Amino acid sequence: MQLEPYHGGRKKVVVYNTYADGGRLHFDVFIPTDKSNAGQVSKDMDAQAVEYAKEFLKLIGKQSTGDNMMVNICERCHIDDTSLYSNELWQLPGKEVFIWPMEGCPKPN
Repeated sequence: MQLEPYHGGRKKVVVYNTYADGGRLHFDVFIPTDKSNAGQVSKDMDAQAVEYAKEFLKLIGKQSTGDNMMVNICERCHIDDTSLYSNELWQLPGKEVFIWPMEGCPKPN
């Protein structure tokens, strides 16, 4: 399985600001939601965000094993809209979950 660039339509998402590999990797995990503000999002989604972050790291060849790699911050910050990130998002294989890559991460074409 591999990452696919996301070219879909507008989706309302909750954003998780995420750092890994001692802060060398920075990306956001976007999970679709029907909530209007981040405070309304279920705590269960927070744990899911960490799992999605680990899946992204594995797909880019950064295994989260031992002290070598960990998702040290996965913080729910706000509700956003995928249309603002046209051609900048990855979609996790088979999931309605998106990654906005920043520092140290591969970018979609």
